[in-house]
Amino acid sequence: MNKILVVDDERAVRYSFERAFGEEYAVITAENGIDALEKVEKEQPDIVLMDIKMPGMNGIEALRKIKETSSNIPIIMMTAFGDTDTAIEAMKEGAYDYITKPFENSELRTIIEKGLASARLLVEASCFYVDDTPSCVERIVGKSNAILNACKLIGQVAHTDVPVLLVGESGVGKELIARAVYHHSSRKNKPFIAVNCAALPENLVESELFGYEQGAFTGADRRRIGRFEQCSGGTIFLDEIGDMNPMTQSKVLRVLQDSTFERLGGNQTIKVDMRVIAATNKNLSEEVSRGRFRPDLYHRLNVVSMNIPPLRERREDIPILVEYLIKRANRETDHDIRGISPDALNALESYSWPGNVRELENTIRRAVIVAKGNILSKEDLIFPEQDISKGFREAINSVIEGAFLSGEGKPYDRVIAEVEKALIKRALELTKGNQVKASSLLGITRVTLRKKIEEYNLQFSA
Repeated sequence: MNKILVVDDERAVRYSFERAFGEEYAVITAENGIDALEKVEKEQPDIVLMDIKMPGMNGIEALRKIKETSSNIPIIMMTAFGDTDTAIEAMKEGAYDYITKPFENSELRTIIEKGLASARLLVEASCFYVDDTPSCVERIVGKSNAILNACKLIGQVAHTDVPVLLVGESGVGKELIARAVYHHSSRKNKPFIAVNCAALPENLVESELFGYEQGAFTGADRRRIGRFEQCSGGTIFLDEIGDMNPMTQSKVLRVLQDSTFERLGGNQTIKVDMRVIAATNKNLSEEVSRGRFRPDLYHRLNVVSMNIPPLRERREDIPILVEYLIKRANRETDHDIRGISPDALNALESYSWPGNVRELENTIRRAVIVAKGNILSKEDLIFPEQDISKGFREAINSVIEGAFLSGEGKPYDRVIAEVEKALIKRALELTKGNQVKASSLLGITRVTLRKKIEEYNLQFSA
């Protein structure tokens, strides 16, 4: 009979485990981390289930110490206070799995059986201690299984140098995941450089990544060090790699294979030591089958793959995300929003969020800026589908048609000016003429806003 050690400071919890699992396993208990260390040494359990929040030595500390002497014992961490940072920390320190209370006995039994099975095949893993994530780093926020599983995987792969491929729609937080891998890695004190492959013109991608020598092409009046060279020793994040052209793909493949490249126009072979994390909103296996993405590069990148589901598939994360985003918007805009009304939260939970977390973030930030009180109401929320309504699209089309039919020059400039003027005017209306709030709402500087107000001769009266 397999022996299970249950570590929890609550007597009722320990007793419930004995009742629920006593017939299947030999259940032994410990009431704190120190007691757990003694029981591990004395009883040699086959698996450990341990609470995180305990007086004295907490679960993470006990986990770390158990792994120092008994690294092959699977340890399942339990907590009633599920948060993503703890999940990452637990998995990084070598926990087999992480489960939040309350849980179903059948769910835990499945995890226990998998842990026992893996213990029979377990090879000692390499683990190391990393300081807490810097406070300046944005947090991964959520309590859904998808987010907790992502955090577990981050903890498992962060200390390695294997490539990671992040797959998900735009706005789901792929760069945030990439930065979490970086900040929990041994490279965290080296550079992290993000390159958006879709945002760079095709003819500039190679020079941006590899750099160039003076005279390599017209306008290359000096040597330029590329992103690969800049982040040597650190981590490079290639966002939207599915949009990279085939020629650049072949050169990136060489970097992954040999860690070498040449600057454009140069013949000196440069060796780099870096970790590559890539992201895409495309199905790369389909892109490979259609001949638009190199299969050898795909397999090089796809060592560890992480699929990040869209926000509409993990709506249980929305309330905790809203709370976090309100607090952050308060700091950034110097507001004091203290909560959100039930109908406003319900509206946020009911919306489909095609732009995912990024769209939610922008919606909350805008609501915080224009809110009339300290509690966000449904009236403070403006969704894109409300913003860009049929009437709005018809009005834009009318402006465009008028610009083309007028026969006057530069229709592009005229349409842009009309839309820009209307956008600034509406921002001033929403903020009651407050230029600081209006510039923040528009995402431009206050200096730029003042220039535009003068350019369009806009006046606002409350």
